[in-house]
Amino acid sequence: MVDKDFTPEERKATLGLAGVFSLRMLGLFLVLPVLSIYASDFPGATSFLVGLAIGAYGLTQAFFQIPYGLWSDKYGRIPILIFSTIIFFLGSGLAAWASFEHSIYWLIAGRFLQGMGAVSSVVIALIADLTREEIRTRAMATIGASIGMAFAFGMVLGPFIASHFGLGGVFIFTALLALISLPYIIWGIPRPKVIVHHDDAEFTGSYLGTVLRDKNLLKMDFGMFTLHMGLTGVFTVAPLILKQFMDVSDLWKVYLVMFLVGLTLMVPSTIIAEKRGLIKEVKIIGILILIISFGMFMAFENHFVPAIISIIVYFTGFMMLEPIMPSLMSKYAKPQVKGTASGVFNTSQFLGAFVGGALSGFLMGYGYDKVFIFLGLITFVWLALVFTMEMPKKQTEK
Repeated sequence: MVDKDFTPEERKATLGLAGVFSLRMLGLFLVLPVLSIYASDFPGATSFLVGLAIGAYGLTQAFFQIPYGLWSDKYGRIPILIFSTIIFFLGSGLAAWASFEHSIYWLIAGRFLQGMGAVSSVVIALIADLTREEIRTRAMATIGASIGMAFAFGMVLGPFIASHFGLGGVFIFTALLALISLPYIIWGIPRPKVIVHHDDAEFTGSYLGTVLRDKNLLKMDFGMFTLHMGLTGVFTVAPLILKQFMDVSDLWKVYLVMFLVGLTLMVPSTIIAEKRGLIKEVKIIGILILIISFGMFMAFENHFVPAIISIIVYFTGFMMLEPIMPSLMSKYAKPQVKGTASGVFNTSQFLGAFVGGALSGFLMGYGYDKVFIFLGLITFVWLALVFTMEMPKKQTEK
């Protein structure tokens, strides 16, 4: 009988890499709830440039995450992980300097450089090297949970740091997080005995055509693109809406309530989706909640309490969808192409973050409501596509 429990070595590797990944993602999430507020006051800053600064990291992250994974096959996981961490540190430092100098253009450059420190594909490849196939899914789930925690802390901690040290202080803290992780990356992470390309976890170029011809996987990619486009779009505009009614130092209270409500509903909805086989129904409800929240934002952007309720409703829908999307994607993908499907899926997520920030910033120049109209329309298209998808057949485990 196969032992499906972590060995001590596997547990150490999984928890260590989850820590490295969560610190990196925390650094990105810290600025999301406050960047538009501070960057809007920079000399020469337009709404488009502010939105570009928010989403910029997504473009370079999308561009570099697959090459980093392939390079790590050739040059080793740890060297590429060290290199990407240094790049992220430098990008955070540049963004901090730009914040103190109030330079919107250098801030955008810093955000692009942060994205070049993409680390997800290398971490996933290293997890695959250091774990057995039968417990790899659990190891990946641990990574996913760490990202969720990073998101929660970022939403609350970002406004708190910004209120005391400004936007530059947030980026300095982000740089310190990268610096803290470096010693563990260099000396603490176990070295795999053999570096092997894992088709079930890594991008494989020869499978790309198969993945791009799969209509269900393409619809999943569009959904992930739309979900994260909406996330950066909302957090381009919503902080500016809340700024009308409250000080930055109090924003963390709104985000804390937002997260607690979202988490409270995420857990049972995920259980219902996965254990009772109602993943499509939960997905549809989550998307409908997003659409409703966009309508609420348009109706209540000038009203304090309803505006807060709008962002809580939005985040509830987001939290219902975020954990089930990767799970559903993996169910559609055949075992040998899962790594490639995941690479395309994650690239769609990062591109969505970029487009959401840049396009929402552009539309914001014509009014906040234009952002929510666009997000509502594109999310409605996603909803229509979901209705055309058949549920994937259960894959029997070996």
